[in-house]
Amino acid sequence: AHRKDIGFVGLKNQGATCYMNSLLQSYFHIPKFRQIVFNIPDSEKDRGALAFALQRLFWNMEHSDEAVNTKELTTSFGWDSDAAFTQHDVQELNAVLVDKLQDKVKKTNQEGEIERMLQGKMVKTIQCTAVPYESRIVENYLDIQLNVKRFPDLLSSLRKYCEDSILDGENKYNAEGYGLQPAIVRTRFLEVSPVLQLNLMRYDYDPRADAMVKINDRFEFPETFDMRPFISSPKPEEDYTYTLHSVLVHSGDGYGGHYYSFIRPLSKNTDSSTSSSSSS
Repeated sequence: AHRKDIGFVGLKNQGATCYMNSLLQSYFHIPKFRQIVFNIPDSEKDRGALAFALQRLFWNMEHSDEAVNTKELTTSFGWDSDAAFTQHDVQELNAVLVDKLQDKVKKTNQEGEIERMLQGKMVKTIQCTAVPYESRIVENYLDIQLNVKRFPDLLSSLRKYCEDSILDGENKYNAEGYGLQPAIVRTRFLEVSPVLQLNLMRYDYDPRADAMVKINDRFEFPETFDMRPFISSPKPEEDYTYTLHSVLVHSGDGYGGHYYSFIRPLSKNTDSSTSSSSSS
């Protein structure tokens, strides 16, 4: 795409890097993320490193008139030409990219910025019903993995994700000091990040085919939704409303296909509270 036609430019596909391009475009169109990347300190020894390559890529995406090449970035990953023709998992790439950027900003004025923007906390509680025992596990998360199968939309899948489940009969919980006990398992969100990433689980194991098959069922998601009902202890003054920012789409099956993204660009003055939904 040419800037003169739509105001933005695309990224060149190196062979099978459409999944990476779709993810990068989504991040590029979040002004706060762009700002963090540009503010990462660099020195002569950083030339060729991931953060430096991403800075140059984003700068070219802002100023180039034509589609931008991603070769410098993939080289910083350590990829050769064969890797560029292999379609990797976009969720895995997202985790690696964020982890490397977090590591790069340690002990700089950008430390903690990426975590505050992208990372949330959830708590899993196991409450025994017959004895006074409770287990509580707090975990950080980068994305929320939601089931698509048997769910018509985002909110119904989220409700199921946070629905209490019963451990009873053969599934009793082994509570320390009490042995096997009936219990209630509950998942809630302690903190949600300004940018909320939702990973739609579109692959499921089919025992008849003995393989992972793609679920192409219709799955609806609203342009805005409220996370307040899913927060463990919501703050009265906090706004938990999210606005849809981008959707990553995979067209194809488990053996290959093509990724592309739908994005609502944010202006530099727009608050980055948004929901990014990834479909794979």
